[in-house]
Amino acid sequence: MAAATLEYEAIDASSNVQPLVVNFTNGNLKQNSASKRIRFGCYHWADRGDKRKRQRKTVIAETDGMEYTGCNFGQFSRSSGLCKYVLGVYNERTEVMKMYDTEMVTLQPKVLEAFGSKRKKRAMASRQRNKVDDTDLNLKVSDVLESLAKETLEATDGVEQQSTIPPYNLKATTAADVYKLNDIISPGEYEALQRISQEIKNADKEKISEWRNEKRFPEYVLQHIAVMSVKSTKRLHQSCCLLYLSYMMTLYSLNYQDLRKKDPLPMVPAGIKKKLLSSFSLEKGRSRAVPKRLKDKLVSYILVLALIIDEFSLDFAVIMKDLKMPIPRLTNHLKAVGCIISSSKVGPGKKKMDDGTSIVNKTAVLKVPLPPHFPSGRPISFTSK
Repeated sequence: MAAATLEYEAIDASSNVQPLVVNFTNGNLKQNSASKRIRFGCYHWADRGDKRKRQRKTVIAETDGMEYTGCNFGQFSRSSGLCKYVLGVYNERTEVMKMYDTEMVTLQPKVLEAFGSKRKKRAMASRQRNKVDDTDLNLKVSDVLESLAKETLEATDGVEQQSTIPPYNLKATTAADVYKLNDIISPGEYEALQRISQEIKNADKEKISEWRNEKRFPEYVLQHIAVMSVKSTKRLHQSCCLLYLSYMMTLYSLNYQDLRKKDPLPMVPAGIKKKLLSSFSLEKGRSRAVPKRLKDKLVSYILVLALIIDEFSLDFAVIMKDLKMPIPRLTNHLKAVGCIISSSKVGPGKKKMDDGTSIVNKTAVLKVPLPPHFPSGRPISFTSK
């Protein structure tokens, strides 16, 4: 393939349909006869007034012998909130590849348990209410593919914020204006933290050592408690932020068995606990679950609060160990919230690794102007061969 010119095609925000890329969990389907033709349907969330839920889609694929379903939301969604997916359509005549925003949907076989039952009828009725007209779907997808002959559309100025990162301000003139503390810790929570964080505010070296032995707080929190400001007002503010960060990190560390407990966060005050569980977990019968999308969201909120605490320059070696997360994955999360990553070797005479190589410090910096890829999740690069 010759070197292609890449052009981005913006899709009308008012359109109900956009290109979707699907794959099947049980492998590629063979379409060697008319009886194997696949019929697709796309269903949207009925409440179009809900800004978050209106992006939800359910895709149905049917053959004569099987039905497949997949969603772009919920715990069974296979797409990552830290990625931006695009579909490339190459025109051999013009040697131009048009790039369209798209979504990945994984389809899996659906076992129908109640043929002809009331349950199935209710499900079918619900699907019919939310169904996108097949003709409309085919026409709009065709319009997208046939737009290769058109000039590049001007990208829309409005960028919808990803649900996996805190609300942000693209027009921020300083790093402090990109994210607001109130969007992470509500005013009501902050007021409660001022009362319950006094123990942290008044902690001395002996108390910190005791907490370290008890593993009461993450190491990142303990190291910051040890170097808090001597000024009372600022020290109280730092105590509130560090205590809330410890609550979020505790939630992140919970495993399947912990989430099955009646109270998975016994050390967290009731009001804050309710907010954290409702924001970063789902009810699942009598227990709770933290699907990947919400876990990614929780990591983003943890990192943004840590950036605020560290005044937007975060040496993330310690918090990486607390989260038990490999460097590449944590780096992707930091890029997703708008950080630039820099590396530096320790100076002469400093400690080295066991194999004699220099220790490399990695720092995440949030600054304005924000990186060009923000808020797409992470930089996207294309290579033409």
